[in-house]
Amino acid sequence: MSMIKLENVSKYYKSEDTVSVGMKKINLEFSLGEFVAVTGESGSGKSTLLNVISGLDGYEDGELFLFGEETSHYTIADWEKYRGTYVGFVFQNYNIIDSYTVLQNVLLALEIQGYDPKLRKQRALELIEEVGLTSHKNHKASKLSGGQKQRAVIARALAKDCPVIVADEPTGNLDSVSGAQVLKLLHNISKGKLVVVVTHAYEQVQDYATRKIKMHDGEVVEDKKIKKYDEVVLKDVPQPAKMSFLTLFRFAVRNLLATPKKLIFLMLMQILVVAVFTLVYTNQISNIREIGLEQSQVYPSVPDTRLLIEKRDGTEFTTTEITYFENLRKVNYVYENAMNFYNQNDLNIQSNYNYGNLQGTDTALSLSVKDIEGDLPVLANEVVISAYYDSFSIGDTIILSYGSGYFGEIGGDGAVDTTLGTFKVVGIDKQERRIIYFSDEYLKTEFPDQVLIDYEKYYELYNNLQWSMYITYLATPVYLEPARENQTVDIEIKGEGVRTTLNNQTLTFSSRNYNDDIISQIVTGVSISVPGTLEEYASGTLSDEFSADLMASFMDMVEDEYTITPSNMISLSVDGYYGGNQVIKSVDSSVYKVYYPSNISGFLREFLVFFASLMALVFLSLFGMFLYSIVHAVTRNVMNARKKDFAIFRSIGASKTSLARLVVLEQVMMSTTGFIITIILMRILSRNVGFIKLSIQYMENKDYAILLAAFMLFGAWLGLRFNKKVFKQSVIETLSASREE
Repeated sequence: MSMIKLENVSKYYKSEDTVSVGMKKINLEFSLGEFVAVTGESGSGKSTLLNVISGLDGYEDGELFLFGEETSHYTIADWEKYRGTYVGFVFQNYNIIDSYTVLQNVLLALEIQGYDPKLRKQRALELIEEVGLTSHKNHKASKLSGGQKQRAVIARALAKDCPVIVADEPTGNLDSVSGAQVLKLLHNISKGKLVVVVTHAYEQVQDYATRKIKMHDGEVVEDKKIKKYDEVVLKDVPQPAKMSFLTLFRFAVRNLLATPKKLIFLMLMQILVVAVFTLVYTNQISNIREIGLEQSQVYPSVPDTRLLIEKRDGTEFTTTEITYFENLRKVNYVYENAMNFYNQNDLNIQSNYNYGNLQGTDTALSLSVKDIEGDLPVLANEVVISAYYDSFSIGDTIILSYGSGYFGEIGGDGAVDTTLGTFKVVGIDKQERRIIYFSDEYLKTEFPDQVLIDYEKYYELYNNLQWSMYITYLATPVYLEPARENQTVDIEIKGEGVRTTLNNQTLTFSSRNYNDDIISQIVTGVSISVPGTLEEYASGTLSDEFSADLMASFMDMVEDEYTITPSNMISLSVDGYYGGNQVIKSVDSSVYKVYYPSNISGFLREFLVFFASLMALVFLSLFGMFLYSIVHAVTRNVMNARKKDFAIFRSIGASKTSLARLVVLEQVMMSTTGFIITIILMRILSRNVGFIKLSIQYMENKDYAILLAAFMLFGAWLGLRFNKKVFKQSVIETLSASREE
């Protein structure tokens, strides 16, 4: 029984405007053992015949039988299985993978066939030796001569150990000597196989041919047997096995490494895209996690780079405890004398006629030389100030204070000294953070064991209390103005009519402070002058002596508002909000009180977080689509250049499924590798580049996992898009298109 049989088979080629005949009404049979030469002029249909019987191209009319089985119902997968099992190819244009070495080209066929992995290389080397290319086994195919390429292709065809070998003009691009060598090699391997050779020059193959078929205008005009041949009964043919993941992985790695220039270009593009998207992603994450945070009014000078720790029992920290905090992963430095930072004070900076308000204090160790102009402070009286204060320069002498320094004393004249000290500016912080940075020498000094009065808060509170006092007389609130000199009674209420002086009265004095809390004080023995008729809005005046006593009593009640008592508190330096919150999670709250003054949730925080998260999702989606369009455009061009290679893979017998997985795997590997390299580079750069360090501080394992998954899906999507284009065309259409390009 013949292996291949054609009954009235026709093939047409369609374009937008015309339909041309490739071949028509072909009736032929082919058997194992034959060496068939197909001749004819250009356009006669001989290559079409070859493509149809080899499964590279389909047909429209008639029926093609393989081993007596009809094939008109064959799917793409069926033809792939047929080619992979039974057919080896040798083409005029070689159709060799130029970026592979000779050894890799031969190994490719063995891998697709599912040959024993332990024996693949040995078998490939045997075949390479058989075609005389052992000395060139590690040469790239692009560096071979035409004859060497053709011999390499024959070795690849032999590697499949298939019963059919088809050769389309195998000597068309070769000189006579090389052509003769290739035809002799084909004849030597033809024993027991069906070899079909398409050629213009029949005389080159006539010594080997057992049969001659001549075509003209798509028809067979001659079918002549030249020699007898030994018919062969088909033995068991190795069946292509499904390519394992490990084989696909090696296949993908080889493809990527075979074209180093393209690999470097694509990898740089991947790194750039990953870096840009990661920075945008982390920016959105940091915005979400920091939005709606407010600064504590109790600790106005503590920035997001510092936390305060206090023991619940109020005792001092032991050396063991200090060491514990120093070893916490997100803690950079620990300062035992946290009071040196003046955490509870609104600080001011002044020099001659220049003046500014500070927003925080920090250690100069949190800065690097790259962050500043000038030097980092070393001595106790040296500081770095923010570039925000452009009226101050390096070398200036400045005064730090927690008030204006010109508050008059209660009940007397003169100024109250609120200065912390005089310092020399040795550096300017470029980032305009409005923070002053003390030297390590200064921060490690012992803080004075004395109560500190914040006179600015003192007088703010004093004035609020003084101008908001009132009593209730005859169910009418009477608001009392500040003290009047030479007043003979404690209180004189304004009004009309006969006045009555009441002595030894018991009255409740109340006042509203700036927090709108009611402060009350019951006072006995008060003398009060009352008119016959009260005014509509009753008011009164206090005597200076009584006013002073009353305000002193009030101020004693709110003493905690304006006094700062030295406490056993330490300060921890961190990189920012993320580090600070991680430290909070690490500290045992049953033993320690943790204060993070810049991390106070505002009233609208939950709403703002939800809104910011929604906007971030929309923005990242749009930005990701924009980046995808750029990467897709570049990758598409690179992948289109590889369409020929994938057509060759298919011609050798690689299944659509395996190739689809290969393409997706390559893209996922590119994305994954690019992501890993980018993250490593960003981690390294974050040690010296401040904005990168701040940008990635919120990146947790789950964020890395999310981004990695996104980029892997991104790569898979690119691969799937390419697969749709590759498998739209038949193998021969793809090869023809690549030759035209």
